[in-house]
Amino acid sequence: MPTPEHIYKAGNLYFHRTEQFRLKGIVSKFLEKLIKQTIKNAVKHIELTECATFCYGELQMHSIIVPALAKLTDCFILEYPIRRGCKKYDKSGRVDYYCINDCNKQKEYHLFIELKCGQQGIPIRCNSFRRKNIELWKEANSQLNGIAKEIFLYKDCHYKNVMRVCIEVIPLYADISKAEKIDTKTLQDAFQTSIKAFQEHNIQPNFSALWEFRPQLREIANADLYANRQYWGLLFLCRIMPPIHSGEVL
Repeated sequence: MPTPEHIYKAGNLYFHRTEQFRLKGIVSKFLEKLIKQTIKNAVKHIELTECATFCYGELQMHSIIVPALAKLTDCFILEYPIRRGCKKYDKSGRVDYYCINDCNKQKEYHLFIELKCGQQGIPIRCNSFRRKNIELWKEANSQLNGIAKEIFLYKDCHYKNVMRVCIEVIPLYADISKAEKIDTKTLQDAFQTSIKAFQEHNIQPNFSALWEFRPQLREIANADLYANRQYWGLLFLCRIMPPIHSGEVL
């Protein structure tokens, strides 16, 4: 594992990066800022409420991600309507976030982000990685693959850089009734296991992060719906797709 970056009041943050292609570095830097700001929002939420209610699902996760987008993008749209051709069907759909960065500059790029939110108990033993997490990851990738044709039909996209990113946020929790030993290595193992599980299905993350809660935060990040759960951190598993170009949609 790489050396962690310590985030004030939050804990440790680990990044995992693979692949290189045009614009990936630029989008990676944006995602790094987005994840760090999202973490700061989550810390504030936990400190004020003593709850980790954002861990309940995708809709609640918006409560800490959307304020980060508002701070970091020039403009963005939630639930952007667009047609997608998933599995040979052309149907209406929505992308969670459509962002414009570096607007009216030479390096301007448009970013479509699809968000999913899973859950994962730790420690992860053999065959205990949740199948639902894999299904959500496949769904996000399929949805963003399906919008390429619609995006390219817009005239402006001949002159703009258009990128897509799948993000699956996975809260990591331990069952306190089992009194199992959970430590930094447990979280790092969960990080590696999650990445490997997606790789085995041929859609690998190429920019991901593990946020390990600091002990003081862990003690107050209660779960209203699950009294026996203690949250230890979040995974941000991301796949930055190569830029859309004409050959992709012919």
